[in-house]
Amino acid sequence: MAVALDVRDFGFQPGVTADAGPSLRSALQAARGGARLELVAADYHVWPETSVHRELFVSNTVGTDPRFATKSLGLVLDGVEDLVVTAPGARLVVHGRQTALAVIDSRRVVVDGLEIDWAVPTVVDVTVAEAGAGADGGWRLLTVPACTRFRVDGTDVVWLSERSPSTGEHYWSGRNALAYSQTCDLATGRVRRARCPLFDDVARIEVIDDRTMRVSYLTSSVPEDRGLVYQLRETDRDHPGMLVLDSAEVAMRRMRIRYLHGFGIVAQNGRDLTLDRVVFRPPEGTGRVTAGFADFVQCSGMQGRVDIRDCEFDGPHDDAINIHGTYLAVTDADGNAIDLAYMHDETAGFPPFAPGDEIELVERRTLRPVHATTVAAATGPTGRDSASLAAPMRARLVDALPAAVLAQARAGELAAENTTRTPEVTIDGCRFRRIPTRAILVTTRRPVRIQGCRFESIAMPCIQIAADATGWWESGPVRDVRVEGNTFRDVVSGVLEVAPGVASDAPPVHDAVRFEHNDVELAEALLADMRGLRSFVARDNAVRWSTGATVSREAPVIRAAAAVHVEWRAGGASSLHPVVRRPSWVTRPPGFPPGLREAHGLLQARAVVEHLVAADVARAGDAATQHRGQGAARDDGDAHAAYAADLVDRGEHVLVGEHDDRAAEAHAGGA
Repeated sequence: MAVALDVRDFGFQPGVTADAGPSLRSALQAARGGARLELVAADYHVWPETSVHRELFVSNTVGTDPRFATKSLGLVLDGVEDLVVTAPGARLVVHGRQTALAVIDSRRVVVDGLEIDWAVPTVVDVTVAEAGAGADGGWRLLTVPACTRFRVDGTDVVWLSERSPSTGEHYWSGRNALAYSQTCDLATGRVRRARCPLFDDVARIEVIDDRTMRVSYLTSSVPEDRGLVYQLRETDRDHPGMLVLDSAEVAMRRMRIRYLHGFGIVAQNGRDLTLDRVVFRPPEGTGRVTAGFADFVQCSGMQGRVDIRDCEFDGPHDDAINIHGTYLAVTDADGNAIDLAYMHDETAGFPPFAPGDEIELVERRTLRPVHATTVAAATGPTGRDSASLAAPMRARLVDALPAAVLAQARAGELAAENTTRTPEVTIDGCRFRRIPTRAILVTTRRPVRIQGCRFESIAMPCIQIAADATGWWESGPVRDVRVEGNTFRDVVSGVLEVAPGVASDAPPVHDAVRFEHNDVELAEALLADMRGLRSFVARDNAVRWSTGATVSREAPVIRAAAAVHVEWRAGGASSLHPVVRRPSWVTRPPGFPPGLREAHGLLQARAVVEHLVAADVARAGDAATQHRGQGAARDDGDAHAAYAADLVDRGEHVLVGEHDDRAAEAHAGGA
């Protein structure tokens, strides 16, 4: 029988203890051998000065940047087994830049009922309460949440964190629009990445009270963004908001995540993760609309099962869920050994392989598998200390590479994926809203089930299947994806995009997607956009236009490359029947004109957005990026045209023409 522990027996006094870190650590130390730990209803404040500090290297954050190697960890479950933390009514209040909760090297852990929030979130939500113009020029009345702190410095606003109780210094500060912004339209629920104009051409700033300021401008025009909320932040993902590292059978149940700094919940190199009735949503009635600095849930190199059930995802700054592996570049080879390298600057420093792991070597250009084998031994970084970063990353294999594969490896043409660390995925009964990018990204070769979910006003494709060994290096192929019984509302960029990072003439990377019994309301014509996929089968779906849709209300469009088999069986006489269009894609040749806005009159349709995420957009900083979603009146077709031009400049695949697939269209209308 598990030992019952109460945090009050370890020095914590509700409403009295200013720093809960020492009491929490003592209680968790006593619980290492298996226990049921009760966190009574109270606020538990954790401060960077007294938190646990460790060097950790985490996928999709800051890579091996030495400035951020050491992480500050608030509540740490380290090396525990058979632990249940019950916390109904308990709230973990995080100060500064930290990881709120970390589960490391642990087995069979449940965290139930805990609420997590930041004392001062690192995203600033600024609402345009009123706007107008007078004899002296235009003006806006801006309001911020009560937790947001600021001061005025001339014609600048300086955003401030709370002060450290140890040094008296602010943990962070920033000016005006910070490095990145997006807008939330409270009336429509749409969130778009957009440039922030609030602090352009400022004549003066008047502080009305702790939550309100009036900004007057040198220009005379009336600002047209009354009611919008601008969400402002920096771009360094210096911490994961929560971390599940090298752990198995971890479950988070009935939790309330009000905000996560950094990079959401990262589950890395573990097995069997469950999120059950976890709500990611800012507290209501506070003026806050942001619950995540970036993604909400990121699973990298997981195995076993990832089960996400009856969760709510509302208000991130990037994707709600991203589940993937990592391709590593094969830089050299010698007989039965390969040398490896991480290729993206946000993902590096942790061990990709262990003895006994199965791996697959693929061509970088096509992602075509050329050899499958097993790791006998591996050297490289530990993921836990900077000193190990200098160790060569090498895997010794159980067999010798065939001559042709060896030649490709030595020529730098191959990438390697750990196929042992690929999970089976179920996302069931979840709700996604106010998402600026995609709701779900998933690339795993094991079965994927997305069922009974609701998607509302997702800015980009609701579901994306990518994989590439050229950009983000997120692996791998999908073989069996079923999207069943979901509800899609206000769809502006399609319900599905399949877009692996391969040459346009490459054979399919992904195998099969089934799309059945879904209820779809389209605000724009695009229903799905697919290439690099063998087969898309859709049956018994109800498709109709959203109320107020501005499209011409012709047939919805399924855009599919020539190699994609498309089968559509109507869901009833009242359902719209899509037309299947076969595009022509090109890769920008040398000397292709930069800034091209149209080719054969069709670039406005769309660009292939190859897994474009927050850091990508923040770095772009050009008019094309700002075009997307600027002032909610912007049309998404215009936005995609701007993206197309940007992607042409970057050498990505670009749509240059398309034609209706009459045979597929005829089949689509069949029973």
